[in-house]
Amino acid sequence: MKTTKLEKVVKRPGYEREARAVTLVLRVKHEDKWRRYPAAYAGNGRVKPGYAVVDRVAVKFDHPAYEVRYIEDRRPHYRAAGRDAVTAEAERKRIEVQSGAVAVAEAAGVKVAEITERKTLRAMADEYYLDAHHREAFEAETQARQVMPEFLKSCPRTLVDEVTRQDVLRFHAALRKRGLSDRTVANKHARLRAIMRFAGVDVKSVFPPEPGYDERLPTVYSPDQIKGILVAAEGRMRIVIGMAMKLGLREGELACSEYTDIYWSESVFRVRSKPQFNHRIKDSEERDIPIPADLLGELGCWREARPERNRGGLIVPTSNGTPDGKLLVHLKRLAARAGLGCEKCDGCKNNKWGCREWTLHRFRRNYLTTLLRNGLDLRTVQSYAGHSDMGSTMRYLRPAEGKDAQARINAVNWD
Repeated sequence: MKTTKLEKVVKRPGYEREARAVTLVLRVKHEDKWRRYPAAYAGNGRVKPGYAVVDRVAVKFDHPAYEVRYIEDRRPHYRAAGRDAVTAEAERKRIEVQSGAVAVAEAAGVKVAEITERKTLRAMADEYYLDAHHREAFEAETQARQVMPEFLKSCPRTLVDEVTRQDVLRFHAALRKRGLSDRTVANKHARLRAIMRFAGVDVKSVFPPEPGYDERLPTVYSPDQIKGILVAAEGRMRIVIGMAMKLGLREGELACSEYTDIYWSESVFRVRSKPQFNHRIKDSEERDIPIPADLLGELGCWREARPERNRGGLIVPTSNGTPDGKLLVHLKRLAARAGLGCEKCDGCKNNKWGCREWTLHRFRRNYLTTLLRNGLDLRTVQSYAGHSDMGSTMRYLRPAEGKDAQARINAVNWD
């Protein structure tokens, strides 16, 4: 998280002495915890976009979420107010005026019935997509566009405030019926929860605990599988496999890789966001990855063989020069042609989706496992992987397997 401190803290005029209980706060992730801080105001009384007051100092946060804090029944409540500072302040003022009118009416012995705008699930989903796109959270947008249609298909409700705990459990059941793993169900649960929180739903009361799942060892390709796919691969797919296996790139990072990401003299590949392609790297943190000499040579030859118009652009573009969103499809077709399918999964049996054993992400697992087995320290591997926490990297500390494991066992002195 990047922060910028200001010399002077500015709160809304009258903030310290006001008797009104309606304030604007920012909900941010600070020091690895979700926290709420008062919004900072400029000298002209306007909200300073993205700034919150932390320990009496105004601090800039990236991609904050605004909430309006108000008191009801002597308890604080929070209502989501979006990402835009001007819109959030307008919502605060609206609630403040409404609260004031209710207080005056109640003092006069008149009961006021509050009329709230009820939003449909589909309209709310569109708002979330747009919000994620504007803050360049492209991965969150992509995941939401997958999860919400799935949820709407299983949920009989129309309005956001009608969603119940049973609807979420019904969603879990529908996902499992499709044969999705417990881990995938948990991931979709987490994304749906984030969307509903954005909509102002009290997720603590509506959502059941996140589904549990067994933490399995990451699956990797065997040496025979690697050898087989490399024998079958030619041209651009050989480049794609090489970059996935020897740089550990994610699928989106592969598709959006450009020649300008390669620092040829230093043999370094820089992973960065590509807003022009609607791609933002995970955790918004750039990273440099050393390029093995053999892969650097292949990339150089590949570049020289490309038409002049592509030499400064994408490394593995489509014929139109745009990022190829079907790299996974190409890999599965390649594995099928080479006879490398498992012949057991649904993809192999119906020949529709391709073998489930073949994914681009598995090359990334091979990359991380190989680095750790060859003695690179966890902190370095974490940096190359782009993991935000050490625990994610430690999952790839796989025990030795196959012939390597047998050779080590045979070399043990049992006396």
